Amino acid sequence: MPSDHDELGVKVQRAQHALEKIRGTATVDGITVEVNAENQVVAITGPHAAATLAAYRQALQTIQPQVAEATRELTTDPQVESARAFAAANPAGIEAERIDRAEAQVDNYFERSW
Repeated sequence: MPSDHDELGVKVQRAQHALEKIRGTATVDGITVEVNAENQVVAITGPHAAATLAAYRQALQTIQPQVAEATRELTTDPQVESARAFAAANPAGIEAERIDRAEAQVDNYFERSW
């Protein structure tokens, strides 16, 4: 029988999987922006879209060292590492990754078709 900890881990993974699939889109003046559940821009279409997206991604890279420093105490905590190891070993996580890969293949097919 799964423990409460195991059940919670499965619920967390299901929520994470569902969040990874969420996308929001909006179009203003011919520019369409797609964002994920973490409020990150994942796609831009329209005039100068490639340059805008490249600048955005470079800006994200400049903050990564700051984020790593701000979260270092948490990410090096043994309890957090234990939770990460559990999540990585959990079959629900493996299934979620398999589903993501299959959906990405379908998405790539349709993107190439347009």
